[in-house]
Amino acid sequence: MLQRLNQTKENFVLFQRDGTNWSMRYTMDGRQIRKSLSTSDEAEAYRRANEIWHEQNYRLKNGLSIVEHAFEAVAEEFIKTIEVEAARKERSADHAYFWPPKIRRFLVGYFGQKPIDKITLPDIERYLEWRKTYWTSGPGLQIEKIRVERADGRIFSRPAPRKIAALSTIKGEMVIIRSLFQQAVRWGYCPQIVIPSPVVRKRVDNRRPGFTSGQYEKLFNTALARISELQSRTKDITAKDGRKWTLKVPPKNIQADRIRLYCYIEIMAHSGMRPTEAKNLTWANIIGFRDCKDKPVGQRDVQLQVRGKGKHGTSVPLLDVIPALSMLWDMFVTEVGREPEDSDPVFADTEGKQIQSFKKGFNELLKAADLERDYRGVRRTPYSLRHYYISRMLIKGTSIYDVALNTRTSLQMIEKHYAHVITDDIKDRLRPNQPNW
Repeated sequence: MLQRLNQTKENFVLFQRDGTNWSMRYTMDGRQIRKSLSTSDEAEAYRRANEIWHEQNYRLKNGLSIVEHAFEAVAEEFIKTIEVEAARKERSADHAYFWPPKIRRFLVGYFGQKPIDKITLPDIERYLEWRKTYWTSGPGLQIEKIRVERADGRIFSRPAPRKIAALSTIKGEMVIIRSLFQQAVRWGYCPQIVIPSPVVRKRVDNRRPGFTSGQYEKLFNTALARISELQSRTKDITAKDGRKWTLKVPPKNIQADRIRLYCYIEIMAHSGMRPTEAKNLTWANIIGFRDCKDKPVGQRDVQLQVRGKGKHGTSVPLLDVIPALSMLWDMFVTEVGREPEDSDPVFADTEGKQIQSFKKGFNELLKAADLERDYRGVRRTPYSLRHYYISRMLIKGTSIYDVALNTRTSLQMIEKHYAHVITDDIKDRLRPNQPNW
C-alpha cells in the first residue's frame, strides 16, 4: 500500500510502499523524476531527499544535466564524436583509430557505470596507479592475447605486454582523458575537473637514443649488405632417390622489403621527419620531384610537405633523400604497373598501399648491425633517425632556430634534448691552449 509522508509544502514528495525503502518524487526542468532513497528510516529519508533536491537545483542553475550519466555511456558517446570529427577531417584520423580501444579497455574498465559527475581528482589519481600496473598485477594479468585490427582491415593477435606502463604511455593517455572530460563538460554532464599530470618520482633521462656518425655508417652499410646477400641466395636440394642439386631462390619480396627499408633510413636520417610524418607522406607532398626526377643529380632539388602529431609544415631535407625517392618511385612503377599518382603513399607495399610501420624490419636491421641499444641500454627505434638528423645538423653548426623550424619542434625541446650535442661541438673552445693554465 502506498504511503505518503505528511509534509508541509515542499519541493519534493516522499512516498513508501508497504514498509519498503522511501523514495522521492519531484519536478524539475519540466520533467518528473523519481529516485529511491535507499532507507526505510523516515528522518534519514527526508534528509537525503532534501540534499538531493538542493544538489539537483544547483546543477540546473549552473547549466549541468540533472540526469546522471554513467561514465561508460559518456565514453561511447565521446567515441562516436571523435569518429565523426575524424571523418570530417576536424581531428587526426589516428584519434579515431587508436583512442577507442584505450578508452574501452582502460577508462571504461576502471570507471564503468560510475556517474561521470561523481568522479573526483582522487579517483583520477587512483586510476593512474591502477593503469600503470594493469598488465603486471591488474586485470590485464589474466589476458594472454590482444586482438589487433589494422587500419587496412587485417586482424591478428599479439601477446599481452607484461610490463609497467612507461611514463610516456601514461602522458599520451592523459591527453585522451582530458579530451573526454572536457567534452563531458561541454555537454553539461559534469562540472569542470582539473586532470593532474603524472607525478615523476625521480629524474629520468628520457632522451631518445640516436646514432653517432660511425654508428649510422655501420647501419647504412649493413642495410646495403643485407640487400646484396639475397642476390646470390641458393638452397641445396636432396631428393628421395639420393640426387642432389642446388636451387637458386628468388627472394624478390624479401629483397624489395629491404630496399624499401634502406630508402626509409636514408630519407629519415636526412630529413628529420617523425615516423608518423613519413607514414602520411604522399607523392603530392614531394614538392619538385616530378619536375626534376629525370634531370642530372646536381640539378635536382625537393622539399617535403609533412603532417603528423598535430603539426604540419614544409621541410627542406638534405639532397641525400633524392636517390632514395627515385628508388621508391621506380619500385612503385615496376610492382604496381603505373607511375605513382599524387595521392599514392611514398612508402608503399607491393600493391601500392600505405606501409603502416617499418618497426619490425628496422629492429631486424639493428640486430644485424649490433646497434639495438645505446650506451644507456635504451632500445633504438625509427625515431632515432630523427635524433641523428638533428644532432648532425647542430654539430655542423646549423642554427638551433633553423633546426627547430625545419623539424617542427620548439627551441626548448632542442635545448632540453640536444644540449649535450652542442657541448660536444664546442669542446675545443672549452679546452683553451694555455700553457700556464
